[in-house]
Amino acid sequence: MVNTWLGEPTSAVGPAPTRIKDPAVPTRPWTSSHDDETVRQYLSALREWASVDWPQVYDDLDTVLHGEQEMSHHAAGHSGGAPLRVRDDAEELAQRLRGALKLLTSRAVRDSAAEKYADIASLIKLADTLRAEELPGPRGSMGRLRGLAQVTLALTERLAEVGIVKGLVEC
Repeated sequence: MVNTWLGEPTSAVGPAPTRIKDPAVPTRPWTSSHDDETVRQYLSALREWASVDWPQVYDDLDTVLHGEQEMSHHAAGHSGGAPLRVRDDAEELAQRLRGALKLLTSRAVRDSAAEKYADIASLIKLADTLRAEELPGPRGSMGRLRGLAQVTLALTERLAEVGIVKGLVEC
């Protein structure tokens, strides 16, 4: 087989063609504008990044805000009745809600929503505060989860209203 590009015989498993450097084109190695530690932090964050599973987040909102009942997350707030049971997966729920809040606040900041809408600015501030807090012991974890869920729902709905996020709020 003849490679017409180089005009040399090649085999199917032979080396790939290489491009000859044009001496008229200056080349210089890439250098980062950040120090090594910052680059490592960025790379670590990219490795740990996981997309938000919105259907699961909405299931979590329903579970935290309404208990085990089947109900739409649009009916925000606890429906009354017995208090929510302590959950074994409270930390997992909190992590999913924190991830959703991180994404929502990042999008709001990117689109300058805090400068345009005072209510979104206060939701972002509250979301940042709640995301930073650890869950207390088993008895207090459901209250903290409820707070995370309420802010997640409110921020999702408000950002959808102003057009910053689309397709997240179920109909």
